Amino acid sequence: MASGTNENSLERSMGPLGAISTVVAGTLGAGLFVTLGTASSTTGPSVILVVVLSGILAMAIAVNYSWMATIFPGAAGSYTYISRTFGTRLPGFVVTWSKWLGYMAADAVLAIGFGSYLQVFYPSVDPKLAGVALLTVLFVVNLVGVKQYSMSQNAIFGVLIAAILVLVIPGTANVQPGNYTPFFTGGFDGFLAAAVPLFYAYIGIAVAGQMGAEVRNPSRNLPLAMVGGTALLIALYVWTAVVIYGVVADYRVLADSARPLATAAEAFLGDSATAVVAFGGLLATASSVHAVMAAGIKMPYSWAWDEVFPRQFVAVSDRFGTPHWSLVTLYVVASALTFWSSGLSQALAIATFSYLIAYFTVSVTVGYIYFRRLDVSERAAFDLGRWLLLSVVVASLGSFTLLTQAYKGSLSVYLPWLAVGLVVFGVYWYRGQQKGTDVDAILETLPGVPSEDYDPDVGGLRSEGDD
Repeated sequence: MASGTNENSLERSMGPLGAISTVVAGTLGAGLFVTLGTASSTTGPSVILVVVLSGILAMAIAVNYSWMATIFPGAAGSYTYISRTFGTRLPGFVVTWSKWLGYMAADAVLAIGFGSYLQVFYPSVDPKLAGVALLTVLFVVNLVGVKQYSMSQNAIFGVLIAAILVLVIPGTANVQPGNYTPFFTGGFDGFLAAAVPLFYAYIGIAVAGQMGAEVRNPSRNLPLAMVGGTALLIALYVWTAVVIYGVVADYRVLADSARPLATAAEAFLGDSATAVVAFGGLLATASSVHAVMAAGIKMPYSWAWDEVFPRQFVAVSDRFGTPHWSLVTLYVVASALTFWSSGLSQALAIATFSYLIAYFTVSVTVGYIYFRRLDVSERAAFDLGRWLLLSVVVASLGSFTLLTQAYKGSLSVYLPWLAVGLVVFGVYWYRGQQKGTDVDAILETLPGVPSEDYDPDVGGLRSEGDD
């Protein structure tokens, strides 16, 4: 039995709405209210087309992740999928070690984005201090448990959608087709350069998979959250991009704005409506920080469950049932990164690079299972037949193509960070060898899932609670 014994398991208390709001509300802050404007600096209004193409890639990745999530409905998503498929802990650890850094960097970037939108209402506020204040509040919410996280995220989700509709519904009637010309301003190179930051707009599509051990009826609710949530994101992104570039005469105004949606609203809406959109930006960035924080703590928790990380990280609070040491670590590092202003652009690049590595690796793993592991593929809750191969090809090729761009400026931090991770893994692997750890027994469990609830021979849960 793994060191992550039943007393350290997680509670399945998140329903379908909480899982969907984790994907949608947890992603919108990164893309809709920040990146959708700044990404146009290299390509102009053709960023709309980038949104569409990025959406196709995002949907393929969402299909792959949701398929894997029904086979291995445990914590930490890609770590669990890879380690349980190949029966070894190292590949999954290498993939998610960099992703953990990406989560902490993303929380810092989004927290500062929250501070920028807060300046609409309080111009004198320091975005960094506001970001740390937000991280502190959400740290407390996450500390008291997934139920409280889910309830607060659901509430934010509803208000956020309303704030977006305030912009896009009247904005659709104010679009001027002439504003889309010239459509391509930077040629193919500029178009491709916009693809990496724009894909960051979809960076949270698989975040619900990190919380697979806490979602009720995961064979239904995880695919619903990841595939359904991604479809909703694509619709919102495309509609919003068409509106903001259609109502603003010069795309460079949006490219230079830290609050592109509020800037677009100023072009045709009154002050009160603009304030609603800005308030939506506050909520969107806050909900993204919230989701990234809730998901990011599951990776060190799962490594510790599998005995390749300090044992303290698998411990859960007796009162709230949350992995508190993992949460404290993420909070402290993300708060510190908000003051690393000179490195935030690099932090964002590292976050995107690390996510793409995970997306590429999981997609390849799906292909491996399809061709070589029929015993595993039979456990999936749904069967797409050969259509699954299409999602594997699109996700693998698309992720790899973006990786050829995303690595630029990331390797100087990524490679030393990876070296540290390999040392950490090596130390705990050696300690396990010395004390005779039964690795096979560990890999027959799912991180965060009580042993009596999971049967690796049939795949999935012995009994699933519904809503």
